Amino acid sequence: MTPTLRGRWQTRLATLGTIGAAVTLVFALRGGGFDGTFFAVLAWVAVLGVAWDGLWIALQGLRWDRDWPPLFQWAGAAVEGAALYLWIERFGLPGIDAGSVSPGLFAAHYGTVFAAVFVFVQGPVRVLLPRWRFNGGRIV
Repeated sequence: MTPTLRGRWQTRLATLGTIGAAVTLVFALRGGGFDGTFFAVLAWVAVLGVAWDGLWIALQGLRWDRDWPPLFQWAGAAVEGAALYLWIERFGLPGIDAGSVSPGLFAAHYGTVFAAVFVFVQGPVRVLLPRWRFNGGRIV
């Protein structure tokens, strides 16, 4: 299945809003308090990911089968995460002060969210939404 741009957007936003939010809640509650910075990071992953998906679809068009192997998805996530972290570190974003997120904690949060979403999309989504892959990844 080759996802369409609309399908990538729907899948990204739905999985980040459910699986990503659940994982983020665990990080936000670490240490006994609540740290909303993690939800701000998750929101920026969603917002910037929508733009990244446009570039991803354009790059996909260069391949003969118009699809990427899963290893490329992990490489794309590493590039996306590194770019987001560098932007936060240097400039900050609304809801996140520049330099306020440690690299290790960011990597742990971003990596865990990506891994959880990736596993969910590769398995349970195909069972819960059997027509999902025939509809270009569109949920609705």
